[in-house]
Amino acid sequence: MAQHLLVVDFGTHQTTAALVAGTQVHPVPCPVTGALSRPSAVCLDGESLLVGTAAVRRRETLPRWFATGVRQALDTGEPVRLGDRQHSAEEVLAAYLHVLRLETEHRFGVPVERLALTVPAYYEPQDRRREALLAVATEAGFPDAELVGDAAAAVLDPYTHGDQPDGALVLVCDLGAAWTVSLARVHGERVEVLAHETSGSGQDFDLLLVNDLRAALHGWLTPALQAGGDTGLLARYAAGDFVRSVKHRLSESTEVVDRITPTAPPYRLDRAGLDRLAEPALRWLAASCRAVVARAGFSLPDVTGVLLVGGASRLPAARAVLRAELGRPVRHPTEPEHAVIRGAARWAGRRTARQVPANTATWRMEPLSWDLPDGRARLVRWLVEPGGQYTAGATLAQVRTADDRVYDLTAQRDGILMERRAEPGAYLTSDTIAAMSRSAKLLGGDRAARRHRMQVAGDWLLTPDHELLVECERTGAYVRTRAIDNGAVVNEIRPRRRDEDCQGQVFVAPGGRLALVSWTPDGHFSVWDVASGELTSSFKAAANNRPVKVLVHEGQWRLIAEADRKVHVGRYVRDVATLWDLSSGTVVEEMVGEDLFRRYAGFTDRSPHDGFAPQCDSPDGRLRAGVAGSAVWLHEAGTDEEVFRTDIGEASSVRTAFSADGHHLLARWQTPDTTCVDIWQV
Repeated sequence: MAQHLLVVDFGTHQTTAALVAGTQVHPVPCPVTGALSRPSAVCLDGESLLVGTAAVRRRETLPRWFATGVRQALDTGEPVRLGDRQHSAEEVLAAYLHVLRLETEHRFGVPVERLALTVPAYYEPQDRRREALLAVATEAGFPDAELVGDAAAAVLDPYTHGDQPDGALVLVCDLGAAWTVSLARVHGERVEVLAHETSGSGQDFDLLLVNDLRAALHGWLTPALQAGGDTGLLARYAAGDFVRSVKHRLSESTEVVDRITPTAPPYRLDRAGLDRLAEPALRWLAASCRAVVARAGFSLPDVTGVLLVGGASRLPAARAVLRAELGRPVRHPTEPEHAVIRGAARWAGRRTARQVPANTATWRMEPLSWDLPDGRARLVRWLVEPGGQYTAGATLAQVRTADDRVYDLTAQRDGILMERRAEPGAYLTSDTIAAMSRSAKLLGGDRAARRHRMQVAGDWLLTPDHELLVECERTGAYVRTRAIDNGAVVNEIRPRRRDEDCQGQVFVAPGGRLALVSWTPDGHFSVWDVASGELTSSFKAAANNRPVKVLVHEGQWRLIAEADRKVHVGRYVRDVATLWDLSSGTVVEEMVGEDLFRRYAGFTDRSPHDGFAPQCDSPDGRLRAGVAGSAVWLHEAGTDEEVFRTDIGEASSVRTAFSADGHHLLARWQTPDTTCVDIWQV
């Protein structure tokens, strides 16, 4: 069943919220006006703290007990003054959140279980204000609250996100009370902010509008603003509300004529006058866009487009200035002041994507660890107590990343939590063993998980340290070194070849270095170092000694090439072979005789030290693997209890090995045309 998640965007003047349940997003309107936003205001009425529209409606009678722009107090660290009382910004925001939660639950009839809050771009990871907001959320009953940046949320707005290609660079201009420019890179559903810059241009612009209003209504407004006390406060609040309303209406009209109160003289402002007042702020905006792009190491042609959001983005001049100054496409979504909440709701709705399944474990006592996003995260809380049983997919714990995304750490399979090795507040990495558990199933019922199967027309061997897997194509065209856990190629050599009809085989040279020995039908031999790809030696057989059998002695690092001819020694016909030193490429001995094979002791046509064996033990000695016909079995070494058995089928020469860390069991086997290797995670 989908959890119900409340998403809140605390703006300086307006707060918006949405309820997210799975893929469904429901705006949370103001219960008084029905509008999608509510004032970011509070008013202390006796012992009751009113929020939103209810607070604004009491402002006329309790102006000194009223405050707006509460989140700004979090930025400055100043207390929120309500009459003769002082409250911290955290206390007031927690109370606001508490009311918002109750209103949401009452309206939709469901419990709100989780919370996501938007934060300005300048709230960077490790910023004290992020910690303060999380403390606010915890106080409101949301210990696992998440934070999403305004710029990232704006990019994820469904009205603008659909046509952004992966890797696109987007300039986000968020024009609210503060004006912020951010350069973001899109990675599918994840947005990375590369650089940003913030100015108080929005507030400066509003102040210019208030000053223009004051000049136009000088004889009426100035005395009220200078009166002090309740009269001065009410005049200031009214002037701010009025100019923001005029600014908004001029996005649709060319001129506005209105009165701040029914008894006030009329005030007139046209779009040209608005553009004139906005000119300093817009000049900063264009310059900031260039600076942010340059600071991130890019140029304007690298930018896919400009996204213009926030209430002041309705200014027609803003779009015109950015197009002219930057030369990039400008996107301006419908209801731009709601772009952030729409994108934040979309981000929150992908909560299930922020689940980290436990790494596949081994046997009995199992270490629990997770591949964490960005490799490091702080543990928020455990959701299963020691001794508690859980099912596959259950959330065992939660972690918080540096940018305050919260991920659920889930179980890979049924189990019982035996021991916790990290406590809330501790930082985990992808290598951290956070807890120990044991399987809830009988050991005999467990099966190792096969990760992959690989095949080659050639041979497979392990490096002497069992850290890597080596793939050798039979013609010596290439040798690939692969990671065992995922099969990824970590190194590859492709030697220069004299003839397409070559043969090649990897051997273990003295010192444990791998070498590719290759040869052509006419007897050109080459030795290549697998790690570096360097040619270490080469030599050529005599024209009448074309090789039909090639054998290598790894200990002596010598090669025998048996020729395709015989010689007459008296009445007898004898075989011919040449013994070469592989390090120098020099002839050690020309060999003639009818029983040359007796001198081939220790020489083989493939490496005897390929790392595989009919039976082997894991590095820690707990497990033993072996072969029975074409079946591979795995036992507990101490009890010889069988853990699992699998039949490979039509296979021959089956042999087994463990990786160096003991996490993987390998089986090498052959078919008439290929050599295969199966890898299980144990």
